[in-house]
Amino acid sequence: MKAKLFFLLFAMILSACASQPTPDPKALAAEFDALVEANHQAGLFDGAILVAQNGQVIFSKGYGFADRENKIPNTPQTKFRIASISKQFTAMAVLLLQEQGKLSIEDSICNHITDCPEIFKPVKIRHLLSQSAGLPNTTAYSMPGDQMISKSATLFFQPGEQFKYQDVTFNIAGRIIETVSGQSYADFLKQNIFEPLGMSNSGVDDMKQTDLAMGYSNAEGDIALQPIHGLFAEGAIYSTIEDMYLWDQALYTDELLPQFALKAMFTPQIAVPDGEYYGFDGSKGWSYGYGWFIAPKELGYVIHGGMLPGYRSEIRRYMDDKAVIILLTNHEAVDLTNTSESIAGKLLGNRK
Repeated sequence: MKAKLFFLLFAMILSACASQPTPDPKALAAEFDALVEANHQAGLFDGAILVAQNGQVIFSKGYGFADRENKIPNTPQTKFRIASISKQFTAMAVLLLQEQGKLSIEDSICNHITDCPEIFKPVKIRHLLSQSAGLPNTTAYSMPGDQMISKSATLFFQPGEQFKYQDVTFNIAGRIIETVSGQSYADFLKQNIFEPLGMSNSGVDDMKQTDLAMGYSNAEGDIALQPIHGLFAEGAIYSTIEDMYLWDQALYTDELLPQFALKAMFTPQIAVPDGEYYGFDGSKGWSYGYGWFIAPKELGYVIHGGMLPGYRSEIRRYMDDKAVIILLTNHEAVDLTNTSESIAGKLLGNRK
């Protein structure tokens, strides 16, 4: 009798699960469009957005103008500066070199940097990628990586003990990539990441690009902001929402790296202090992997954003649900996090 009751209850649970309506992709796309269009009309979004799940693009659209003066619209093919999302590509490049046997993330950075002060020998490459190196911060983007550290022989804390978000750590990682590979950072990424994945509209900005979206400070006016010169491995990449989707999909495969090697990118390496960065909403338990912020387990996603004068960017991946939300903008006065959270709520419901 008990066995029959158990199987009856089990069947009822299965039936209830099966009866949950599957969201209609067209209806979802219409909801996403209405949400983003309202933000656009309110002067809160110019750019492009892509939403996908289970290998299917549900929604992909551009809003506003890539060039306001010449009335060139933003489209899914528009190239945007993705700013600090570049960091995950730098991390991937380092892991590729490790897979090739040319370095180890356990190496001291002094193994690969000339004139390395003795005090920096405890700093390992993995500390650079996890924002836990303890190095002095600098915004001297144009300074070569070896000069960045030889000029400031100080550690603010012991490597691996604290999280401190910095651009300099990824610029040093970029310099190591060049030293070890014998190629420029741009050429290494092109040959080993962009070309293999078919990311034909992505690259490292050499300030000679003439087909990137112009960056604007707000919704008013046609005067574009001047881009920052001298960006490097911390934030110099440009891409499109379509290319970023190719990147997202590749991270589920062995196309670039075996999954066991990729796992480190999304494994917590260092705790992010409560209330900082994506924990500003009161959520606790954030951490940083290699080029990715990792949300608390109950939230179920990894994320990274970027910001430069005139540009904002965000990629949010719900890996268990095989879902991704990509937003690239050429308008810095926007709140991408609220937009992506609203979309995630509609896409995933109570699984968000």
